[in-house]
Amino acid sequence: MNRLRERHDTHMTQVDRITEWLTARGVDMTSVMRDDATQDHVREADLVLALGGDGTTLIASHLIRDRAGPPLLGVNTDRASINDLATLYRSSEPVDMRRSTGHLCATTASGDMTKVLTEVLNGDVAPTELARIRCVVAGEELAPALNDVLIAHPSPGAVSRYSVHVGGALGPPLWFHVRSSGLRACTASGSTAAMRSAGGEPMHYLSRRMQFMDREPIYHDHAPPPSDGHGFYEEGKEMCLRWNSRVGTVYLDGAHVTHAVKMGDRVTLSTNAPPLRLFTSAWFRRNHADRWPTLRKPDSAGEEDWIIE
Repeated sequence: MNRLRERHDTHMTQVDRITEWLTARGVDMTSVMRDDATQDHVREADLVLALGGDGTTLIASHLIRDRAGPPLLGVNTDRASINDLATLYRSSEPVDMRRSTGHLCATTASGDMTKVLTEVLNGDVAPTELARIRCVVAGEELAPALNDVLIAHPSPGAVSRYSVHVGGALGPPLWFHVRSSGLRACTASGSTAAMRSAGGEPMHYLSRRMQFMDREPIYHDHAPPPSDGHGFYEEGKEMCLRWNSRVGTVYLDGAHVTHAVKMGDRVTLSTNAPPLRLFTSAWFRRNHADRWPTLRKPDSAGEEDWIIE
């Protein structure tokens, strides 16, 4: 309890500090707890600040549904130091004492927060436009996902059964039938999260492709497909599947936002969702740019002039 109280107090202290800083500069604002936030809170806003970590930033992103929506800036209020990241994974303590890394946050409350906020409020920096996943289940469009979408049986010990629609352009439409631990699809910004941990490929943050992977596919009764259950959909292309298990769950950017699926439901996934304008850190941009092997940047080019080959 002492550990939880310490983290809570650290977060609230930083929230109060940021609120006071904004008030002193005459910023008209509304403060709301993340579980109480709705689309009405962001509809007329010029900027959305997410104070917490990556989870809070992802939850806030779901409230911004339109291309014309306000940009989003995440501030990590309890970030690990570089030394913490390198050492605290191994400890004599029986609990995990590591802090949030703030991958999607532009700054930290204990770091260059005032500098970054000043630049944003003055219009000296521009947000990065990131692709998001559009997920439609049985005709219902869900909130756009910034990182990834996982479709799986709600029990981690159960098999997920689904059929992916393939072909049809030069021949009859076909269905590829899969049994696995579920299907994950990710954007470029989400490619260094769960997808990378599962063996996927990091992508440049400006990419509009969608990466997918069958989790632990079962191949004991047939030869694996050419892609081994892993590949990409180009911008504008949709992945269409039919859910064949009795029950299932769609997880949007983690476990906070879910949607039930049932046998026979059709699900489509693509990066056709409205992009999100997110203020990102230089570390975020370097982390994604350096790992994209088929991307080059001409000399003297701006950030938006990357060439994806």
